Amino acid sequence: MKKIFYLIITFNLALIPLFGQPIKTVTYATKLATADMSAQNGDYYNAIDWFTQAYDESKDMNLQVAIADLYVRARDFKRAELGYSRILKRDKKKEYEDIRVAYGEVLKSQGKYAEALEQFNLILLNPEIDDSLKKAAEISKLGIESYEKYPQNLEVGIGFVKGKVNSGSAESAPVLGPDGKLYFSSFNSRKEVIIDGKEGDFHAKIYSATQNDKGDFDKTEKLNDLVNRAGFHHGGVAFSRDGRKMYFTRAKLLGNSIDESDIFYVVSKGTSWGSPTSVDALNGDFVNKHPFEGDLFGRQVIFFSSDRPGGIGGFDIYYSEINGDTYGTPVNLGPTVNTSKDDISPFYKDGALYFSTDGKAGLGGYDIFYSEWTGSNWTESSNMGFQYNSSYDDMFLRFNSDGRSGFLTSNRPSEGKPRMKGSETCCDDVYMVGIRDMVVSLRVEVSDENGRLDNVTVELYDLTQGGYPDTKTNPSSNDFSFPLDVDRRFKAVIIKDGYYPDSIQFNTNGIITDSMIFNNIVLRSKPPELDVQIVKINEAIRLNNIYYDLDKSDILPESEPDLSYLTDLMTKYPRMIIELSSHTDAQGSDGYNEKLSQRRSESAKQWLIRQGVEEQRIKAVGYGETVILNKCTNGVKCSDEEHMFNRRTEFKIIGGVESIEMKKEGYDGEATPTQPTSRNMQRTNPAAQQSQPAPAQAPKPAPAKPRERKRIKN
Repeated sequence: MKKIFYLIITFNLALIPLFGQPIKTVTYATKLATADMSAQNGDYYNAIDWFTQAYDESKDMNLQVAIADLYVRARDFKRAELGYSRILKRDKKKEYEDIRVAYGEVLKSQGKYAEALEQFNLILLNPEIDDSLKKAAEISKLGIESYEKYPQNLEVGIGFVKGKVNSGSAESAPVLGPDGKLYFSSFNSRKEVIIDGKEGDFHAKIYSATQNDKGDFDKTEKLNDLVNRAGFHHGGVAFSRDGRKMYFTRAKLLGNSIDESDIFYVVSKGTSWGSPTSVDALNGDFVNKHPFEGDLFGRQVIFFSSDRPGGIGGFDIYYSEINGDTYGTPVNLGPTVNTSKDDISPFYKDGALYFSTDGKAGLGGYDIFYSEWTGSNWTESSNMGFQYNSSYDDMFLRFNSDGRSGFLTSNRPSEGKPRMKGSETCCDDVYMVGIRDMVVSLRVEVSDENGRLDNVTVELYDLTQGGYPDTKTNPSSNDFSFPLDVDRRFKAVIIKDGYYPDSIQFNTNGIITDSMIFNNIVLRSKPPELDVQIVKINEAIRLNNIYYDLDKSDILPESEPDLSYLTDLMTKYPRMIIELSSHTDAQGSDGYNEKLSQRRSESAKQWLIRQGVEEQRIKAVGYGETVILNKCTNGVKCSDEEHMFNRRTEFKIIGGVESIEMKKEGYDGEATPTQPTSRNMQRTNPAAQQSQPAPAQAPKPAPAKPRERKRIKN
């Protein structure tokens, strides 16, 4: 049996190992057993494949719940959202109301705060829902409702670390060493590792990286074999205040769980490190991780995270007094810091303890908090706020000695970030933190003809640097603030469902002092009658968010919202029969393009079938390059954007009904040879981004008691 590792480190040195075996024709019971085994071993995507095969055979909705749960465990939030949404839309008997908590969490993880609030409120209003689920919903709801209270931190800049530090796998515990190098833990791999006897040494190791004159960490070096012992995973690197000791954790895994994890240290020998020493006073039959030195009561201590017996929650933060090479009895920091969930990655500087937790109200996932030491106790912890935190998981904040720069890790999407299995959010990467000497910011207030307009999304694009937008959705206010870099051009796009989008462009050229650029934006509402379009039989409707990787036919997460919308239409019009067609550009041979487009059409068809659409209602056709919509035929020189206009997936009604109603925001209408649509251009020109279609909302359910069933949980 092959053993596959998708190299994901979440919150520690921990790897999620994935065990797989070739998929072949087997019995239904064997499919379920293999899926269960794969899930237990951390092989989430292989488990999803097996559960999907089993669902295709039985149509058991419990398997769809398990699949969505597995996407959460893989931190593939887009696919998890679509999974939960489809289940709730089809749940006519209200048997799956309890999954609204998980659905709300994945919405929140993507910054979809208003949609998440709706799900949490439905849970809290349902008298049949378990109290533990209601408590989780209350905490998550409080995090969203506290949006206005979080510090804006407009002086803080967060940037994806360029060079050779970040990889397709995840990185953790970045810290600047006494030699000026960046130390961190990584699997240093851009793709999953298949354990088949040829995989070599795949374990997580500690690396150092040197920064060049341009600021990129372009040279990485693995630490010696005394530190990176063969057969173990290594992480949690940190240094003593005098720089003589380097702490780290060494772990073994059993399935997808840490079987053992102990804290070690090595002593500097000039240009190298000596042999590791186990901190026996701290280690035992439990998991220790994330050591970091500090001081309390005027004495040197070491902070660390542990799930040892007697704690408050999953992982708690402890400290132990250091006396030379002797370590005292660990002391729990208590309920002011620790929560009923996981409290991890402690960092101490100048009387403040910084750490991450998923047990307090926050922006989403793991947020970074801090608590100050008064000399006798810890103050109530506070959320670090924007920039440091996002709707994703944010951990391992470590400031450098100057207090104005440092590093953290996050799985937030970023330009240039490699994907693992198509997911932008599976894995943690290292980000650089910097405190600006000069604060330049954008402030936007949004209103309509009636006054203040809440629950708007603002996307800020850096037109000079390019890359992902800085996106904020404020569910309870119309006020937005963004930090800006100087000597840049920017575009802000303001979006709200039911309104025409608006945008502003500006620059920060020549600014030499603290400045704020203020704009009051008034959005115009759309007339209700313009939101619906009649689509007639044989009219080709272009689905402009159906994307494929080059030369591949796999459905990407970005494609699933449009296909989900098409699924809703097929449900609304149960007699409708469609042709689902795929088209390529003229690059490549005619025969190859025809086969590629056919595979893509079949892939989209199979996706719809998995959602319950009858196979006989879908005709999949691959037209290759036979229907070119512009001048870009064989031999004609065209830009990438012009070629991309021809790469499309369309559907048209070919039977069952003569016409249907579609929301205009769900598609761009019939494609024409001269006018590329706005949504089609988003992938190559983000600055031209316009309003995105809102996912269809599930009807508000009546309270119902969920039936017993197995869930895939973290």
